[in-house]
Amino acid sequence: MCTVYLDQVAKPFPMADGAEAAGKQAVSMDKENLQAMIQNTKEQLNSLFHGPGADYVVFTEGVGAAFDKTLRSILKKGDHVLVSPMESDAVMNILKDMEGNVAYSLLPCNEKGQLVLFDEEKGEKGFEAVERLMRPNTKAIIINHASEVCGTVLQVKEMAEFARRKNLLMIANTAQTAAFVPIFMNIWGIDILTFSGGYGLLASEKIGGFIASEKACEFLGGKEGLQSFEMNPLDIERIGQLSRAFEFIKETRLFNLCSTAQKRAEQFIRKVQHVNGVHIIGPGYKDRIPVVSIQTDFMDEKELEEALKKQYSIVIQSGLHGAEQAHKTLGTWPRGTARFSFTYFNTESDIDKITQALWQLTVHSDKVPDVKRMPKE
Repeated sequence: MCTVYLDQVAKPFPMADGAEAAGKQAVSMDKENLQAMIQNTKEQLNSLFHGPGADYVVFTEGVGAAFDKTLRSILKKGDHVLVSPMESDAVMNILKDMEGNVAYSLLPCNEKGQLVLFDEEKGEKGFEAVERLMRPNTKAIIINHASEVCGTVLQVKEMAEFARRKNLLMIANTAQTAAFVPIFMNIWGIDILTFSGGYGLLASEKIGGFIASEKACEFLGGKEGLQSFEMNPLDIERIGQLSRAFEFIKETRLFNLCSTAQKRAEQFIRKVQHVNGVHIIGPGYKDRIPVVSIQTDFMDEKELEEALKKQYSIVIQSGLHGAEQAHKTLGTWPRGTARFSFTYFNTESDIDKITQALWQLTVHSDKVPDVKRMPKE
């Protein structure tokens, strides 16, 4: 039985065509070609995110290391930050570790994972819900561009506009949105953009990094000081994989990669929302990346993960997905969700197989679906 792999957020499989071979070849490159490959990969990243230049791109040991290095350098004793409640544990654990020195406030968010910038019922407009959280010592805003739990795309562009007006640093994590959502670092006014070589970039999640604006460089030791944040030694194999992934993205066309993955997520939602006892977490078809979480009435999420793998060779991920605060916001804490994440390599037949598997599992379950939570036409 062929395996259907739908845990793409955690680890892309397969990688871009030729990426693994390119990584192995990169290790044996001569110095001149190696430097050219590294520089070209930084230029590709800067171009994808419309950043300030390849010289402002820094490689780290995954996106978590990028958070750790930048946040601990930028935030000082007495600072206050605004943070979205859809952040990963990587960010929240850093902020909690700095408590006592650095304070933070969670931005208002609805049950779909979208930021609430103002409350219409209270007659608010613009960014009034955000304004109320501001303090004289507020220094930065931290936003996860899209949730790794439910796929919701958060309003980074709007928050960057607010940050610019308030002279705050704007820190955005694009680990989930890179190659799925157009990102304009310079135009929007993002000061620190963190990225992962995994998921949409179709290389390894073990290579990541950040791009700093000129404004952010003032807090990181200047443009020259950025080098001290880069991993040493560089992970040449994984940078080589990422370099080849960019070639594949160019050959296949970014639009095709993105639209195919998004189409799979939409097909999944359209089909499984009518399976008795399945509940989609987060938004509908729009305002999301191809990541969909569900809860079911007929078995808990870990049981579902195991049943899908054992009986149908479908690989997903259940649990809290390294984002405890996001689950509390979505109302899925402490239970967690079953997460399905798609890429270009997933097919429509994969969606049919999942739908059939879920129907069969609910039919053989002796648990009654919760009618109040059933989807409406």
